Amino acid sequence: MFFGWNKVSKGFHLASTWLTVFGASISALWILIANAWMQFPTGMTFNPDTVRNEMTDFWAVALSPIAINKFFHTVTSCWVVGSAACIGVSAWFLLKKRHIDFAKKSIQIGAIVGLVGILLTIYTGDGSAYQVAQKQPMKLAAMEGLYKGQTQAPLVAVGILKPHEKAMQDIENPSYFNIGIPYALSFLSYRDANAFVPGITDLLNGGYPTQDGSKELSAKEKMESGKKAVMALADYKKAKKAGNDYESKKQLEILNANYANFGYGFIKDESELIPNVAITFYAFRFMVIFGSFFIIMFLAVTYFIGKKKPFENYTWFLWLCILCIPLAYMVSQSGWLVAEMGRQPWVIQDLMPTSAAISAISSSSVATTFIIFCVLFSVLLIAELSIMFKQIKKGF
Repeated sequence: MFFGWNKVSKGFHLASTWLTVFGASISALWILIANAWMQFPTGMTFNPDTVRNEMTDFWAVALSPIAINKFFHTVTSCWVVGSAACIGVSAWFLLKKRHIDFAKKSIQIGAIVGLVGILLTIYTGDGSAYQVAQKQPMKLAAMEGLYKGQTQAPLVAVGILKPHEKAMQDIENPSYFNIGIPYALSFLSYRDANAFVPGITDLLNGGYPTQDGSKELSAKEKMESGKKAVMALADYKKAKKAGNDYESKKQLEILNANYANFGYGFIKDESELIPNVAITFYAFRFMVIFGSFFIIMFLAVTYFIGKKKPFENYTWFLWLCILCIPLAYMVSQSGWLVAEMGRQPWVIQDLMPTSAAISAISSSSVATTFIIFCVLFSVLLIAELSIMFKQIKKGF
């Protein structure tokens, strides 16, 4: 698209642009379906003979609520990043008094797409947060810095957390200060303003009533259950190898009864189940606060572009538009910090912790591969930015 401008027909260039968008979105779909499965494994059955989770229902995997929300949330947030870039580059043209008409039209389109994008991002973000509350309650507790569960729980708008160790000692007041929105967390999590939202200590200690009316197991109970599942798998394979059908069937029943907590069998201490609360909490605040800022930003762009005074005369606002390019990217990345840091220690939720996701590859090989990838992607990043800056300075 960079190098084809004015070298092919406008229709061909437009078609290639849309095909690129479509292809990138389809690529993102499969990546996000895989990521969603790791956060909520579904549509599969564990095969003890191959020691693998094998897909039994493609549509359950592809259309899981986490996958659908994650896909649309990610794609629409990319619209916001793209719109911010479009507006920022166009603002630079206006500052330089170049391509005035083109820049203004680009800003108008960018503002419309950006506003639609941020509204859809907030809507799908609400759906994602609801799914997190149902499927990954520890992540939700970390996102809110919630150490002790509450009914009618408020949503923290802004706050400063105490260090984790101090917060665990004072679960009633884990923050130095916070400003909350009354009832909002309970409502957003369970669509009930009076619902109980479990905190970190509740999830470790268990015993609180779940939405289906049962009592939640404690972390230690899940660890015991997980150890039974791990041991049953080992005994099943031994019995299978020895040709003892009765024993293998017996161990398989034990494995299936405890498989939901299989990953807990590898956890040595319950403290491992707590993600990095500070990173998750502040990344979530950054995403929400500055994500909401972009609603005001896109509305302001629409306002200023429609005023009688030439848009290019609002120099301070044009510089703000330029600064919004990296800000939009940072907001998008903070969402990934929440998604991935918040689910620790799980590679596959409840089934495989990071401590068990170990291969036989030597550490030196891993380090070498990591360095190669760092160098390669750094070179590609420099090349991409160089091409983009060159094209922007060149104009058309």
